[in-house]
Amino acid sequence: MRLFVSLPLPPDVQEHLDLAVRSVTALDPVPAPRSGRPTLRWVPEEQRHITLAFFGEVPDGAVDDLTTDLRAVTAGFPPLRLQLRGAGVFSRQTLWVGVHEEVRAGGGRWLWDEAGGEGQGGRLVELMAACEDAGARYASFERRDRRRAHVTIARSRNRRPDDGDLSARAHALSVYAGPPWTATHARLQVSHLGAGRSGTPLHESLADLALAAG
Repeated sequence: MRLFVSLPLPPDVQEHLDLAVRSVTALDPVPAPRSGRPTLRWVPEEQRHITLAFFGEVPDGAVDDLTTDLRAVTAGFPPLRLQLRGAGVFSRQTLWVGVHEEVRAGGGRWLWDEAGGEGQGGRLVELMAACEDAGARYASFERRDRRRAHVTIARSRNRRPDDGDLSARAHALSVYAGPPWTATHARLQVSHLGAGRSGTPLHESLADLALAAG
């Protein structure tokens, strides 16, 4: 089973993001001449999430133990105050919206900080690392040296993508700021490749993983 851990997006956050995504789909380039399909594949609203850790293939017999370990991990973290903000491109292939976390600053103040990348990360990045540690006992996968929390919203279909296909949309979404919310639980999910709309992966929830009570 191809498993990963994610933070779900609340309905109002999904809806707000979807309005922003629709505003940039008008920038879609002309469909590829051979396939007649758009050069970008947009992630369906119901499939968008914040990935905490991707484990890849996990033996069926290990899923229960992995779930138990992950529940112990998430129970050690408080609810997280998050906001989707800004956008960028990974490897000229993937368009994403960033995640900011409310963190305590000096003098008792609270500030929004980018979760990963150039930001300090805060508890969200710590949670991502802890989930990877738990999964490493049951699966072999590439560990991330740098973790940038994000929501993937589109991928290029081209093997040799034009950087402009995604960079124009990232620029348009660079000022995006969604409604803040409090994340209270994560999910262990299985990914069924090609089973979703237009050949996208279909994600199925296997277990809820509660964060500690506030």
